[in-house]
Amino acid sequence: MCAMSFNSILYILFLPIVIWIHFTLPRRYQYIWLFAASLLFYLSNDIRYVFGLSFCIATTYFAAILIEKTKLFNRKIILGLCISVNVFALILFRLLWKGSAFAPLGISFYALQAMGYVIDVFRGKTVSEKNVIRYAVYVAFFPTVISGPIQRSTVLLPQLRNGRSFDYGKARIGLYHLLSGYLLKIVIADQLAGKVSFAYNNPDTLPGAALLWATFLYAIQIYCDFAGYSALAIGSAEMLGFDMDANFRQPYFAVSIKDFWGRWHISLSSWLRDYVYIPLGGSRKGKLRTQFNLMVTFLVSGLWHGGGNYIVWGILHGAYNIAGNIRRQLSLKRNPPVMKSAAGLMKDSGDRPDRKGRLNQGRYYTVVSRIFHMAVTFVLVDFAWLFFRADSFEHALNILKRILFDFHFKEMTFYGSYLLGGTRAELVCILFCVIAVFLVDVLHEKNKSIEKMMKDKVPIVIRWTVYIILTLLLILVMIRNYGQAATTFIYETF
Repeated sequence: MCAMSFNSILYILFLPIVIWIHFTLPRRYQYIWLFAASLLFYLSNDIRYVFGLSFCIATTYFAAILIEKTKLFNRKIILGLCISVNVFALILFRLLWKGSAFAPLGISFYALQAMGYVIDVFRGKTVSEKNVIRYAVYVAFFPTVISGPIQRSTVLLPQLRNGRSFDYGKARIGLYHLLSGYLLKIVIADQLAGKVSFAYNNPDTLPGAALLWATFLYAIQIYCDFAGYSALAIGSAEMLGFDMDANFRQPYFAVSIKDFWGRWHISLSSWLRDYVYIPLGGSRKGKLRTQFNLMVTFLVSGLWHGGGNYIVWGILHGAYNIAGNIRRQLSLKRNPPVMKSAAGLMKDSGDRPDRKGRLNQGRYYTVVSRIFHMAVTFVLVDFAWLFFRADSFEHALNILKRILFDFHFKEMTFYGSYLLGGTRAELVCILFCVIAVFLVDVLHEKNKSIEKMMKDKVPIVIRWTVYIILTLLLILVMIRNYGQAATTFIYETF
């Protein structure tokens, strides 16, 4: 059996067949076909993955049914046992047996999805799914089983129960997401991966300036790689008629670390908030306990990613959030909010109404302040990415030492080490694509959709010609790069 991934030629052939059969079946039987397609997709990577997947499905399926049928005290015991055995399985496969043939691909994602379902049943937010095949599709749904986005039972299960009808508008949006996902992954992330690896594999032979440049590029690489994967997953599901929530929302436009986590890997950050942070007490048990709960939540995030350096990464983000909370609290003490009239605001700020009578409340200074906070947030996030990317803590410290004490910017530019093993033409092409991604994110930040703009302003013949040409070009690139390094999605390893 050939392994299948979103960026494989096999998947390009697999998806249209799945979509065609899906919509030819009566809606009440569609989930059976999706079950077969999901198993084929997932187990094509390794038939042994069936054991971990089956264990997770069986334990959470029966636990949810038992929770609905028993009294409160027994329900807590059942929930505790179910969560315990699945967390133990996560620790076993992600930490103790990491990298072995027995570590199921995607278990970090589908285990959280399944445990979230059981907790939702316990809380009364959803009813248990009695049809075991339909529930298995919920856990192993092929667009999301390997790397998410993590789905909520209250959103995905009802759609599986009701079946889906073909929706041209949703299919069009899905195709747009597929194309954007492939562009992010193949054209940008894969090209950056080689340059970042070149730098991180040779830290002692490069000046610190080149290593800092590579760390900056890694921030772009991981964003394009994971946002690209999420776009492919969402696009595949939308082509099948399913509604899916966004997993990224312009994360590098965040003005604080808290804002960043409302934009980055939204499905995981919201899961940790609802099933870890809030059950610990959230912000309801005093300021000190709030900071403790934040740090525990980010430690859990680091462990979820695999321990080791990821724990350092999690601690850094926990510390960032705690520092941000303290800063906000001190700011409120120094400058308590005061309600003022429009006239008072004008008097205090020096603003004057424009010709239409609207107040211009220091827009220039607001933009400058926003850019400053975005820059600071990016620097903090990118510093944490250094530990995320490095092979070990010692490796990260070595790179950091080179950046701080052996910077040698002139050496980097004079000898061309900024090229990181590539050519100037490659670098110019990559930077052009990165700027294009930035400009697209600017439009998205302003709530402007390129897909909608094309639909409204570009004739359908031209629009579909562009789609077809881009698709063919991407397939050609995939064929050319097939089997080469840097084709695996970063988050497939979690």
